[in-house]
Amino acid sequence: MSTVVYIDKNGDLHGLSDKIFDLLADLGERSVRRVSNIEFNHELQLWEALDMEGNLIGTHRERDRLIEIEREYLNNKLEKEYGSKKSSETSGTA
Repeated sequence: MSTVVYIDKNGDLHGLSDKIFDLLADLGERSVRRVSNIEFNHELQLWEALDMEGNLIGTHRERDRLIEIEREYLNNKLEKEYGSKKSSETSGTA
């Protein structure tokens, strides 16, 4: 899966932590926060991803596959927040 990075009007970068952010370290101060957790659910015998509000992102028997599902979910969430702003700012009549 490719890395998705959004730049807001203030020039701040938004995206999931990835090697790309290490390469961009010289661009300024970083602010990193956890947005989800993956833990093994012993009762269900599945890996479980939850956002920080406790909402279920997904479950899977393979942790690596669940990480892919989690990244897709979080990238879609970023797209809705930052991608839609771009679309609304650039739309209109010429």
